[in-house]
Amino acid sequence: MIHRHACFVSGFAFGAICLVLATAASAAEAPPADVAAQVAAMATWKPLWDGKTMAGWHEIGKGSWKITDGAIHARHERTEREFSHLVTDRTFKDFTVRLKYKAVKGNSGLYFRVEEKGGSGISGFQAEIDPNHDAGGLYETNGRGWVVKPPPEKVKTWYKPNEWNEMTVTALGRNVTVHVNGVRSAALVNDPGRTEGRFALQVHGGQDCEVLFKDIEILEWKTLVPGPDMAGWRKPTGEWAMVGEVAKDPANQKRLAAGPGAGAIYNGPKGRTRNLLSEWEHADVAAHVEFIVPVGSNSGVYFMGRYEIQVFDSWGVKNLKHGDCGGIYQRWDGSRGRGKQGFEGHPPRVNASRPPGEWQTFEVIFQAPRFDAGGKKIAGARFVKVIHNGVVLHENVEVTGPTRAATFGDEKPLGPLMLQGDHGPVAYRNIMFLPLVK
Repeated sequence: MIHRHACFVSGFAFGAICLVLATAASAAEAPPADVAAQVAAMATWKPLWDGKTMAGWHEIGKGSWKITDGAIHARHERTEREFSHLVTDRTFKDFTVRLKYKAVKGNSGLYFRVEEKGGSGISGFQAEIDPNHDAGGLYETNGRGWVVKPPPEKVKTWYKPNEWNEMTVTALGRNVTVHVNGVRSAALVNDPGRTEGRFALQVHGGQDCEVLFKDIEILEWKTLVPGPDMAGWRKPTGEWAMVGEVAKDPANQKRLAAGPGAGAIYNGPKGRTRNLLSEWEHADVAAHVEFIVPVGSNSGVYFMGRYEIQVFDSWGVKNLKHGDCGGIYQRWDGSRGRGKQGFEGHPPRVNASRPPGEWQTFEVIFQAPRFDAGGKKIAGARFVKVIHNGVVLHENVEVTGPTRAATFGDEKPLGPLMLQGDHGPVAYRNIMFLPLVK
């Protein structure tokens, strides 16, 4: 929310526009922050394996999968060339998954978003498990091969040989992160690989392998942009529409070009329409939001319909204010007198903005205001963490009341997500959330 620019959107259909680029990095090169580790301690995990049976999983290939002392004990003989996998019966899309493993000998991996096909029986990503090297890297079987191969000196900083190690993988839309023992080992941004599939545990063909797995748990993130229409949003939705690809209009830098399809929503051909409210209401929540704006445009993401994280074209801005991208927008009180109406705005620590016309990401941990049994507010809403394109902008910032242009002037325990639609062209995709435990 800001009051400086007026822009418009063209809604024409277009042909092939290349707008997704994959960025792969080792831990040393990856963006410096994400919410995975913090969310792990704040959410309610569900078992992906029950710890007792193979219910929900099936074996493919030739290997040995047994349950011993609360762990899956996997073995494979060198004389057998065929790989072996233990695969989930169902598919998954957006998630955080974690497990503990002990690699005794031979190569293994945690596969995710895979399909059952290809020379080894499985095709897709694996987070590498190995007793000697590469632990925590990302390899695409029957695809690109190594996508993130961590250097040996880095692996030594997070992997514990001959001990139980904990691996966590978060896959939200086309962004993927891997952690080993709490240290980020790999990250992908806007990766072109699969966005849905099964999990699988592997023992490698042609090797003597022995690996143990236990405590396999999952957090499944929900999405607010499932397609193919505006389901999940309160009516009326104005000119907001479900679209496919969105990119900067090559004929006009202040416009967006939206193609037919599903997966993203944009605020119509005029680039100005009503604000959009979700049917879903939240309290404490972790959220992942991707957005795109053209030159000079402006929007905002309002948690509970009240507390705004600013969306703005701030590319190249030096003197950051609360109205720049990633800022916590100011509150407003007209009774304070001319020049004093705005207060409590929080600018981003640094400018993490990408150029206009590129997709960007917010990751937010939000804490709702607290009320006593009589309904009296006893603690304000709080942005526990705000991350923009992998860079931390805010930590533990309290918001004493609704920010300017909020849908609601009061405060309550629950509220909808709001996307601002009346300030300029904008599109959103991969809006995902995970309720957190108070």
